[in-house]
Amino acid sequence: MIKAEVEAAEPRAFTASWMLWPTSSKHTMPLPRSVDHALADYVFYPESEWTRFGYRPPDNLPLLGAWRDAAGTAFAFLMTPAAGDGAPSKKPVLLYVSGAKDAVEDIGSKVTALKSVLAKSERKEIQVRHAEDRIEQEKKSPAVARLLKLVGLFTVVVNAFSLYLRQLPLPNLPSAPVQQAYQVLIIVVHFAALLLLLIITLIGVGYVIRYGILMLRRF
Repeated sequence: MIKAEVEAAEPRAFTASWMLWPTSSKHTMPLPRSVDHALADYVFYPESEWTRFGYRPPDNLPLLGAWRDAAGTAFAFLMTPAAGDGAPSKKPVLLYVSGAKDAVEDIGSKVTALKSVLAKSERKEIQVRHAEDRIEQEKKSPAVARLLKLVGLFTVVVNAFSLYLRQLPLPNLPSAPVQQAYQVLIIVVHFAALLLLLIITLIGVGYVIRYGILMLRRF
């Protein structure tokens, strides 16, 4: 996302440059505003002061902004190195800094912090897009809904059959063991119905929790 190039120009001057690439996040400021925010303790460096301080931006690059510290020991120039079509918010910017080494390194730490913010925003945007894609897939795929309907219908049938068996009078069976087996069968059907009801409930709760987690990842 950010590439830095540093070189010593002369004993009293030090230069550094960083190429900053825009993120795809919709929730971050444009790069020029982000740089201006990062250099909040710097003042505007108009062209009328360039001769006085002796620091100028590189030639042949469109200038987006210029700043200096209050002491006049560090000077920052924000430029657009890439030409061509496209919205300005989609183009990379070049931050060129020159001045005292300590002051330039201080700006370097600010750029590192800005890089961290941009990277975090990019990761968040990727996470949000992934969650939205998953939610869209859930909406378009009726497989889970069909499964819930099928299990639910089977549960209703089994529960109705269990209720029907419990309401039937005990038939005249030829022997006591057969009667006991019949009663055990009714108990088994009853508990199977309860188990199916529990399964359909757990599936529904799990689906709601999963959908809720996807929704939370969007924020």
